[in-house]
Amino acid sequence: MNAAAAEHWLPGDRLPNVRLRASAGESTALHAEFAGAPLWLATPSSDAAAAALPVPPDGVTALCIGAEAPSGAPSPWQALAADPRWCAGLGMDALWRVDANLRLQERHTLPVGGALTAPVPAVALDATQTLLVAPVLQIPDVFEPELCAALIRHLEVDCAGGDVSAVLLLEDGQQKLQVDPSIKQRRETFPRDAALEQRMHERLLRRALPEISRVFNFDVSRRDPFKLLAYPEGAGYFRAHRDNETPDVAHRRFALSVNLNQGEYTGGEFRYPEFGPHRFSPPTGSALVFSCSILHEVLPVDRGVRYAMTTFLA
Repeated sequence: MNAAAAEHWLPGDRLPNVRLRASAGESTALHAEFAGAPLWLATPSSDAAAAALPVPPDGVTALCIGAEAPSGAPSPWQALAADPRWCAGLGMDALWRVDANLRLQERHTLPVGGALTAPVPAVALDATQTLLVAPVLQIPDVFEPELCAALIRHLEVDCAGGDVSAVLLLEDGQQKLQVDPSIKQRRETFPRDAALEQRMHERLLRRALPEISRVFNFDVSRRDPFKLLAYPEGAGYFRAHRDNETPDVAHRRFALSVNLNQGEYTGGEFRYPEFGPHRFSPPTGSALVFSCSILHEVLPVDRGVRYAMTTFLA
């Protein structure tokens, strides 16, 4: 997605690249200069609004941006000019918190009342820990909480709870769907609401596919249908498996799973046993993306119901 195509950006979107120009004339690219550390981005509409900007916490880079480099911003704010269409995506009189991966986190209206939260300090991992981390991409805020709740309601109400999940088995040369509790237990359904499906598709286009392209150097051109999943308390799991081992799914390259209600259940984590014991349970609305060739499992749900959305990309 580029700046010209966006009327406005939302929390969870990654900022498109743009040239930023200082008043002295030198310029730099946003992605080249400012990725890798948390940012505050402000778009004051007047010198007075710029002068009233709050002091950023230690470790945060603060950029005061407009179609012309704003004046009046206190140190350590940096005054920079950018393409007006890009500025329009941020909105006027806004202060955005942006993470180190240049993803928008939350928007505040200027002037800001009260203190804004400081970023959580990074925790260093030693070599024994990094050796045991699976090559999994975690993308925060792919779906908004409201969309997650709508998908859960759609599964349980509009789709009557879904159907018992079956597996495709080969018997006497014929493929056959069969329920097999030794492999998995869950309920599932394809979405039956075109508007909800379009919202999911649009969020993947905005937030997941650009990250997959950047991290894995792979451009997605095809996806399987979305599935909504429910892993019930005491009876929800999917034993260790790979997602591309049979001819009907050999085209799959990456699996994508979005948690819809993290914190409302225990258990149900992803585990990648080839890469160690670590368990993955991203926050509500966040996605896990990983190669379909990696062995993985969904551990049993101990309490509550785990809801998720999944698809496969090629």
